[in-house]
Amino acid sequence: MTKIQKISRLARLCFQGLIVLLPLCVCYYWLTINTAYDYLGLYGIIDLDLDVAGLTQVPLSVTTRFLALGVSLTLCAILMQALTLLVRLFKNYERQDIFSYENAVLYTQLGRIIFYWVIGSFIYNAVLSVILSFNNSPGERVLELTFTGVDVMTLVLGVIVLVISWVMKEAYEISEEHRQTI
Repeated sequence: MTKIQKISRLARLCFQGLIVLLPLCVCYYWLTINTAYDYLGLYGIIDLDLDVAGLTQVPLSVTTRFLALGVSLTLCAILMQALTLLVRLFKNYERQDIFSYENAVLYTQLGRIIFYWVIGSFIYNAVLSVILSFNNSPGERVLELTFTGVDVMTLVLGVIVLVISWVMKEAYEISEEHRQTI
């Protein structure tokens, strides 16, 4: 097995593990936040930018937790789709199928998913702020719209991935023309 195959196999296995682990972590987070079972937050293992205490004045109800969980899993689905594409890509690399048209298409899909992630994050933050502050008294409810420098950098990354996919498609087509000519 070549070095590319070994690294690709390791990356594929990591991405497959994340596909399983990610939704479980999201569920654990929303079901245990601000409870005695919130070991990740209690011991500082994970610290998210989400300021739940700043958005709500009351403890989270079961309904609020499940609504937040549903919205979070929807955003998580975008990331899981990206991980699925990465699994396919590294499976191709593992088979030493590196410069193929399928890989170029996978890169195009990854570039688009990066844009979906930015749009989804924008909507997610707005909807989540409404869900978490809905039980506040009137006048204390929050609609938070955020677009940060990280979002701009993510969009730039998406453009770069799309350009790489375009170059890979063009290179594949040139390679096919040369193969048929000879």
